[in-house]
Amino acid sequence: MGLDSVIEDMQRTGVLVPADDYFAPALRRWASWLAARFLPQAIASRGSSSVLVATASVQEVATRLLAAHRARVSCPLTDNIMSVDDFRRTYGRALAPDSKAPMSIVDAHVLLKYLVDTRHAATSAQLMAHPPETTGRGTDLVKFVSTSALAITDADFATYQVLCTHRMLAHQVSVLETRVSDLDAEVRQALCRQQRSIAAARLRLKRHIESNILTKRVAALETVERVLLQLQQTRSDLQLMQTLSAGTTALRALNDEAKEVDQDSVADAWEEEAMRAAELGAALDDVQAVVVPDDLDVEDELEALIAMDIASKEHANDDVDTLADSIGKVEITGDTVSTTGDVVTTDDTVATADTVTSTDEQQDNNRVAVPAE
Repeated sequence: MGLDSVIEDMQRTGVLVPADDYFAPALRRWASWLAARFLPQAIASRGSSSVLVATASVQEVATRLLAAHRARVSCPLTDNIMSVDDFRRTYGRALAPDSKAPMSIVDAHVLLKYLVDTRHAATSAQLMAHPPETTGRGTDLVKFVSTSALAITDADFATYQVLCTHRMLAHQVSVLETRVSDLDAEVRQALCRQQRSIAAARLRLKRHIESNILTKRVAALETVERVLLQLQQTRSDLQLMQTLSAGTTALRALNDEAKEVDQDSVADAWEEEAMRAAELGAALDDVQAVVVPDDLDVEDELEALIAMDIASKEHANDDVDTLADSIGKVEITGDTVSTTGDVVTTDDTVATADTVTSTDEQQDNNRVAVPAE
């Protein structure tokens, strides 16, 4: 009961949509959603499908699918056209990255319905909620589009036929080349085993494939490749011509707009406004000349301050030199000893600061210790 209630609530809010309503026309989808939103539950649940579509998940997967498609497209003419089966095999991993199996036919139809509604793709398949595995309608095509050409045309079917022929021939050539390599290996093995008859049979088969089958398949493949290249070149030329046509239309519209403009009046107006701007600039220059002080006075004051600073430094240096000269020599009286310059003692002995000692210290040095009797 709890899960059923959650599912019914998600259907009423539009998170889950029954598959029948998802594939219905837009008017019918809106009517079904309004019924499920506002009518009683018993009426809204009638005819509901057992397959539910999570619209948010569909949008997310379609976004990844479109990104993967743009990454693999090298030639839009051929890479944008594929069958529904090719669509399932190529983009199955966009739905389930960890799965190697192709997407189911129901998932393919759900995604294609979203791509068609958002004008990212067109398809010749009849999209339905419960599609069979084989429709019996032949090859249903899917075309990724980036322009307004949303319908599958006869040219698209013809291009896809050429593309399918190219794929078939390329596969056949690959198989035949592998077969030739295997036969060559079998011939060598038979010769090593002294089986000449088997070696001769394998050699004849190898030559037959190379001369009669493989050569023709390779030539046919080259022809189809030239056809594809011509189609691609023609498509590119057509796109170039369409671009030139669009550019011509845009340029013509711009020229028509330019005709409506009086060039002389525009030039005169521009010259007048430029003169007014020049007058305003000149007025501002006059105001700034009055407000801003004279730079010469500032420079003179700055030079005077620098001269005063230099004079004060020189005066300080002269004081230091005078003090040093005054303490150059000191006269020693009594026990006083000078530590710098020449020193004069009381005995008229002159000595340097490094060799002068006090009188008391000299007397102590001259004393001789007398041993006790």
